[in-house]
Amino acid sequence: MLVYVATTLVGFLAVVLFVIFGDNKRKYKLEDEPDNVPLNEEPWVPSIEVADWKEANAAYSMCPWNFEGCESIEDVLNCIWKKPVPKDLQVGFAALLQSVRHINVALVKCGAWKQTHFCIIYTLISGAELFGGAPSEQSVGLELEEEVVGLRRRGQATAMKVSEHEENPLPCIAAFFRIHDGFGTLMSRKHLPLLLETPGDTVHGSCFYVYPMRGLEQVHSRPSLLKVARVDRSCFVAVDRRKADPGVVYVERSTQCTEDDESPLSFIADTVSNIAGHRVVPAPYEGGPSMYHD
Repeated sequence: MLVYVATTLVGFLAVVLFVIFGDNKRKYKLEDEPDNVPLNEEPWVPSIEVADWKEANAAYSMCPWNFEGCESIEDVLNCIWKKPVPKDLQVGFAALLQSVRHINVALVKCGAWKQTHFCIIYTLISGAELFGGAPSEQSVGLELEEEVVGLRRRGQATAMKVSEHEENPLPCIAAFFRIHDGFGTLMSRKHLPLLLETPGDTVHGSCFYVYPMRGLEQVHSRPSLLKVARVDRSCFVAVDRRKADPGVVYVERSTQCTEDDESPLSFIADTVSNIAGHRVVPAPYEGGPSMYHD
């Protein structure tokens, strides 16, 4: 009987102590955690900061463009595009020279680890906005000079990867990646973090028209083709990575493919020109000229 009473008493005291101290500990934890953290300050929410090109180097210590000495939009474009511009890209560069009214630099941090992306935001005379990614560190197939005008050198830079590839799998478009790792249109600047996280998506009209290196994907029906650029929602352009000097391949949603002799760089330049408001010769699948047709 005494053992039973003692056991009951010990159990009762243990419950009382747990309620007193355990409840206090729980209250301490609840009170210690802030319950008024704004949603935009949660670590998993992407963030975007935008600075005028004149203030970008002071605002961002790791800004990949050095605008020192630039006095006009033309100077800034020459800096970004690293004039002299490759011949196949001059159409796109010329279109921007005529169309761009203002330039900003955006710093975007995505995901729980806050992966950092820099972008150029081009504001056109029409008010529309285009964006281009930071220059790629990995320019396979090109010889970089000791000093590249406009590109801030970084001693600790690491090579970029495209899926399982250690290097750029398409050296034929490395010249464009040296300028912009991806290029597209913006309906709203708020869409930029979403596009950088998922380059293949379209967000209310905002999208990549030239995919960044990390967005180069295999075409399922023809694994040798890599998806390079967007034409519209039912067609994209791919390039055969097996060829040393490939043309572009238009791939319809139905997986129908139309090959053309136009170089990938020339297609990219035409794309930049088109979305900057300067329509060029229509693509072959739209009735434009091609060596494969009379």
